[in-house]
Amino acid sequence: MTDIPQIVEDLYFQQVIIPDEKDWPDYLRGDPAVIRGLYSFYYGLRMGSQISDALREETFTLSEE
Repeated sequence: MTDIPQIVEDLYFQQVIIPDEKDWPDYLRGDPAVIRGLYSFYYGLRMGSQISDALREETFTLSEE
């Protein structure tokens, strides 16, 4: 297995913030591994969307049809 580049670890710990356990959905209480995975995935999608939006020449808007 290859090592994870330091920049990936730095970005992860700067971007992914796991909320306090009191804010977790009831059905996930007691399962911190799933919580961490879901929030990591969420923040990754959010970051990808922000990067995509930043690279667009025109603002994307949903059609009203």
